[in-house]
Parts: sequence; C-alpha cells; structure tokens
Amino acid sequence: MLLAIQAAPASFDAVAAAPNSHRVLLEDESIRVLRVEVAPGVTEAVHEHRWPSVMYFEQPGPITYITYKLINGKPVETERFNAPALAKSQTVRGEPEGLHAITNRGSAPFVAIRTEFKSGFLPKRK
Repeated sequence: MLLAIQAAPASFDAVAAAPNSHRVLLEDESIRVLRVEVAPGVTEAVHEHRWPSVMYFEQPGPITYITYKLINGKPVETERFNAPALAKSQTVRGEPEGLHAITNRGSAPFVAIRTEFKSGFLPKRK
C-alpha cells in the first residue's frame, strides 16, 4: 500500500524544489531522512512531501504556513496562517503534505528532522 500524493510534478519534491531548506541525511528504497532548516526571516521554496512522515522539531519557532495549488503548472497561494509555536522536542506523525512553504518569523533557525516512509506507515501494533 503506497500512500503517496501525486498532485504535482516530481520537480516539486522537497529536495529538488527546496534544496536550501531540505538536506538528505539518509535515503534508501524504504525511507528518506531530511534535515529541514529555515533561517530567520526566510520563506522556503514551494514544495511537497509525497510520503507519510514523522517529524522531530529540534528547534521549532514561530512560522507562517502557506499552501498552494497548481494553476497552469504554476503554484498559486491558496491560504496562509500563523501556526502556533510548538514545544521544543515535539515529535508528530503526518500524512503526505501537498504544495506548501513556511516562513520563519523567529529570530533563530527553524530546524526539524523529517523521516519519510516511502511505502506508508507500518501498521500499529496491537
């Protein structure tokens, strides 16, 4: 069971579209581990995450989350909101994420580690 989104071309994959904020730490046929870092005052490039993931927020901060949709092959902003600040060291599980970008409104880098599961999440243990 592959839980991937296919809404945008591969050129919008996080590593391809936003290399200044997404660095591959490890990748194989099953998983990809990314370091996500956005400097203060910076808005990262529009990108998506095709697979479900677990994110560890190493250094969270105040961000503005911006969503997009493709119109004639170009990303067009559809919504933006100021996300609530996360607690340090919070870890969350997430589904595939469509076209988006974040703006770091803080005074320190926003840093997270994202582990993407290319075949979907493993079933929960009973």
